[in-house]
Amino acid sequence: MICLQLADYSSIVFFVGTNLGRLVTFKLLPEAHGGYAVRLAGQIHLEEKIISILPINSDTGEAAEATPELVAGLRTGSRVNGVLVAVTQTSARIFKPAAAKGASKSWDEFLCYRAAVVRFEAHTYALLGLFGDGCAKAFSVPGLKEIASTNVSHILDVRRFSEALITPTGFVIGWTGPSEIVALNVWGTGQDLTRSLDKIFNPDALIPPRPTISNLAWISGTQYVTPAEMDKLLGGPHRPPSKRMIEQMRADEEAHRTASRLNTGSSNRPSPGRQEEGYWAYMQRQVQERTENLGLAGDNMDKVEENSQGFADDVNKFVSSQKKKAVMGLIGSKLGF
Repeated sequence: MICLQLADYSSIVFFVGTNLGRLVTFKLLPEAHGGYAVRLAGQIHLEEKIISILPINSDTGEAAEATPELVAGLRTGSRVNGVLVAVTQTSARIFKPAAAKGASKSWDEFLCYRAAVVRFEAHTYALLGLFGDGCAKAFSVPGLKEIASTNVSHILDVRRFSEALITPTGFVIGWTGPSEIVALNVWGTGQDLTRSLDKIFNPDALIPPRPTISNLAWISGTQYVTPAEMDKLLGGPHRPPSKRMIEQMRADEEAHRTASRLNTGSSNRPSPGRQEEGYWAYMQRQVQERTENLGLAGDNMDKVEENSQGFADDVNKFVSSQKKKAVMGLIGSKLGF
């Protein structure tokens, strides 16, 4: 949000740049019925592909963004004196939009692939660009004088400079290879960064052996891996229990303690005669007996499940033994035994 050329008020504007070098400025204006309309404010031809459009506040150097506070100030007539920094592959230009003249800087030897206005320390701003010679160069704002240059070709892949990202604080996030990125600060400290020794995996960890089966089992049929074996294969023999397993064990222990307390209380409680028992005592005794019966039923179901599992295991063993006998009989008949 800036004040355009020949205007005495600030406007919400947005800029459009094309690969043919045309920079078009639009204004967003409110209408009587409550909506908004987009109006053309002007255009300028820069003759080269535009790679960056950077509106800044000419008083502070900060980005002239349409923040909620600035938009709310439009009702009181607040002004934002701003300029536009337009960067192409061969030049940079600072001017008052939409089409006023201003300072310009050309670089004919190497192309610029990425550019942004960055902040140094508290209130110092500069135009930072990544160039085809592998250097990151900084230019003053608004004079566009080169103030620093450093070679980053030994860190970043020059062929992918156009895919790099320059943050407002001076960090450059770019590619070092086909699948690796790095973040570096162009202001830096003048010291080499010690390469980290951290690794994504632990090379000292023991790799569990691959599950194997016997030749006889392979001939007789498919060998299935149980969930317990798969868990041991993935996590190793010393894998700690999961949170779900720990919570389940705690719940089982709590249920066991509760059942023990109930059984102890029912065994130690004297049994008064039926004629001395009140209505509420009778109801409490009935609920207690129902709870105990449910606990016994649950234990019986657990035993039934264990017996069923044991029966299924026995059936599987029997089937496996029959398969082995059939295979051995077939081999024996073929060999004449």
